[in-house]
Amino acid sequence: MINKKSILKSKIQNRTSASPRGFTIVELLVVIVVIGILAAITVVSYTGITQRATMATIQSDLTNASQQLKVYQVVNMIYPTAIDCSSTPATNTICLKASPNNTFTYTSDGTTFNLVETNTNSMVYNVTDSTGPTASAIITGSPYIQTITAASCPSTRTQVQDARDSHTYWVQKLADGKCWMLTNLGYAGSGTNTYSDTKTLTNGTGGSTTYTVASYYVTPSTTNFTTEPTAPSISTDGTGQYGYLYNFCGANGGQTGNGACSDVSSVAVNDAISICPKNWRLPTSNGGEFTALNTAINGGSTTTTDAGLIGTPWLAQRGGYWYSAFSNQGSSGYYWSFTQNSATSAYYLKFYSPYVYPADVNYKDSGFAVRCVAV
Repeated sequence: MINKKSILKSKIQNRTSASPRGFTIVELLVVIVVIGILAAITVVSYTGITQRATMATIQSDLTNASQQLKVYQVVNMIYPTAIDCSSTPATNTICLKASPNNTFTYTSDGTTFNLVETNTNSMVYNVTDSTGPTASAIITGSPYIQTITAASCPSTRTQVQDARDSHTYWVQKLADGKCWMLTNLGYAGSGTNTYSDTKTLTNGTGGSTTYTVASYYVTPSTTNFTTEPTAPSISTDGTGQYGYLYNFCGANGGQTGNGACSDVSSVAVNDAISICPKNWRLPTSNGGEFTALNTAINGGSTTTTDAGLIGTPWLAQRGGYWYSAFSNQGSSGYYWSFTQNSATSAYYLKFYSPYVYPADVNYKDSGFAVRCVAV
């Protein structure tokens, strides 16, 4: 006799065993890992494509800009000193515009140029008068010198960069209690005006002396400005990185209405205006900051040695001077103060082995180096 209950039980068991089962934890983990790998591949591929597109755009921008600069040089016998796309561009400038999300930084001494293009994602390329578009170091890490003040000055030697042209410098609070640049200034005017501290300068190299036009002079074959992450010069023998030289007018930022750029001694030079970056100024002399510095790091010596100046920490450079031509490069150092002596002369620091003159006097149309002090 057929047992109906047994048959029904068997059918129920068969139906139950045929029902679909869920995923195990291992299977779920495998699926999640596979999805993650596929997502990562997609993101990497997209990022790579985006970077290549950005790179191609930058290289195209720089190639086109370089061609425009070289055409300008053929026509005018000099490279433009700045890029200016305003409605009333200044003399000897050219309008160059970078693609969206990119910015140009341009420097030129009239005979050479360096054009840097930076993307918002920190991709940096540059082109010069003699090289094509080349990948540059990503400018990260070092703070802008414009953000350093006397109150925030580091007590150890620290690398910073000038937001105007990306030149790098050392800065440090020294034993005299002042925050000094430890590298000679090398600013040729114009540049990026993020901190409203760009100045207009004329390249006077090869020209005649002047005290009425803000001028700089490029020391031959010894200027070695760098951008991060390559460190600036740390020469301890007074040679190597002389920076640019400036007449008194140029060192004081081309300010007018006083003796900075004219033969006036009755109106003091405004120490709040200079060639220095924002929050920095020229030092005082005639018993002022140069004298205090020499006392603090060179033992106050004026007739025995200048070793304390050219050695660590100040690393002074014997960059010589300009007066219708370059002289004394490698043997003597000259640094402007903003302190006037007369209608036609001003105080400066002069040194050579073994003598130091913290308050020497010379004509305003001379070209001397610049070291700035934080305020």
